[in-house]
Amino acid sequence: MLTHHAVDSIHSSQVVVEADALRNSGWWKWVAGATSSNHCNWSGITCNEARHVIGIRLEHGGRFVDDQFSKLNLSSFPTLHFLILPRTGINGTISDQIATLTKLTYLDLSFNQLTGSIPHQIGSLTKLTYLDLSYNQLSGSIPHQIGGLTKLTYLDLFRNQLKGSILLQIGSLTKLTYLDLSFNQLTSGIPHQIGNLTKLTYLDLSNNQLTNSIPHQIGTLRELSSLDLSFNYLTGPIPSSVGFLTELTSLSLTMNQINGSIPPEIGYMKNLVYLYLDNNLISGEIPSQLKNLKGLQFLFINNNTLSGKVPPFITHNCKCVIVLFNNDHLEAYTPSPCNGGHKIALRVKISLVLTLVLVTFLILGFVFSRLWKKRRVQPELTAMKKNGDLFSIWDFDGKLAFEDIISATEDFDIRYCIGSGGYGSVYRAQLPT
Repeated sequence: MLTHHAVDSIHSSQVVVEADALRNSGWWKWVAGATSSNHCNWSGITCNEARHVIGIRLEHGGRFVDDQFSKLNLSSFPTLHFLILPRTGINGTISDQIATLTKLTYLDLSFNQLTGSIPHQIGSLTKLTYLDLSYNQLSGSIPHQIGGLTKLTYLDLFRNQLKGSILLQIGSLTKLTYLDLSFNQLTSGIPHQIGNLTKLTYLDLSNNQLTNSIPHQIGTLRELSSLDLSFNYLTGPIPSSVGFLTELTSLSLTMNQINGSIPPEIGYMKNLVYLYLDNNLISGEIPSQLKNLKGLQFLFINNNTLSGKVPPFITHNCKCVIVLFNNDHLEAYTPSPCNGGHKIALRVKISLVLTLVLVTFLILGFVFSRLWKKRRVQPELTAMKKNGDLFSIWDFDGKLAFEDIISATEDFDIRYCIGSGGYGSVYRAQLPT
């Protein structure tokens, strides 16, 4: 049986081990007095009453490490609760020693230059609630052991080089509220086990190589406010179960191979602000139920094979930006003639230019928002100085410029107008490829 003196000696010895590990890493060599044992007073270090290190937090704006992650001997910190090192320039691989941090609840190594695979030993961190390895150069597959981290509420692996399929064990992470696996090289389909994550509010699987259809179990994620499956190879129709996602404010299915019609159940998603269905193989008519989306601000359904008449709410009542081009079988909505001469035409020209400016800002905003991890798109309009300015966006078919629209509509000739309303007129024309 250990005496109190022996216990105190062990504790004192461990304190020395932790101080030495911090000192030997070289990350605190800039701290005055770092050669002494006052490590609990060093910047970014949190200790408990027994002077054991329970937290290490260095962030951009504080200390820029720019060194090998392995320089920090992780096995020296058995009581560590949080390790937060985003944007610190750490590089190299994630050591297997990560398994020794069994009391860790918060791990953030995002926006660094880490390489290699995610070690399967990360599955030993069963107390983790927050795991962010985003914006690194991690490769290999997502280890199935992550499925054992059942206390996770936040998982972000955005922008790495991860391959393989989305692990089936993802369905065990039932406490997740945030899941981002976007900008990787993940393949195969979206597992139906995703439907078990009923507490999710944010799901982003975009910019991968996912195939097969969207599982109907997606409709069980009724707390979702943002769903992004864009830029994949998804096929099949949009499941009608999306109508159950009544909390959704943003839905993006852009640039897939989705077919079938737009399900009328989308009309139940009355909180939608952003709806992007462009660059797919969607056919059929635009459902009239979309008029129920009173808060909709952006509707992109261009580059599909839609047909039928453009519903009257598109040209009369909708207060949102609508992009319809390259749907050759859409018919004009005749009850709303285009007239008003030069005044209307000028208003339409300005409206179209502003739309192009808006789309450009959406693209730029998306890039910068991902770099700075802002999770909600907030597009802004920029005032025009003159009608002759050139604005362009990039889509599936190539470069689309304002001059192309002028040419295709023969300077907004009335023959190309399919309807008008209180917020301008809508034109349809074949754009150059």
